[in-house]
Amino acid sequence: MEIQFISGRFTITDAEELLTAFFKTKIAFHEQKINTFMDLEEDIKKSEKSIMQLQETLRNVIKKMKGKGKKYICLNAHIDFNTLARLTQ
Repeated sequence: MEIQFISGRFTITDAEELLTAFFKTKIAFHEQKINTFMDLEEDIKKSEKSIMQLQETLRNVIKKMKGKGKKYICLNAHIDFNTLARLTQ
């Protein structure tokens, strides 16, 4: 199933705010996971790595958006999900 998450034209400033809010939510999710893992060092490391990747991605996206010299941007994002019988790695 697919959910349309973001679809529209935004000012660069609004797009930055929207994407920053999205990334902050995802980072907060991983930070909460770190606080609940406590004893599972492997899981903590995975979440810490995810946080660093998210922060880097956000920085790169904002830099790219601002570097184009344009005032507006078109954003389209969707969430695609499938249910699973079990969690596999």
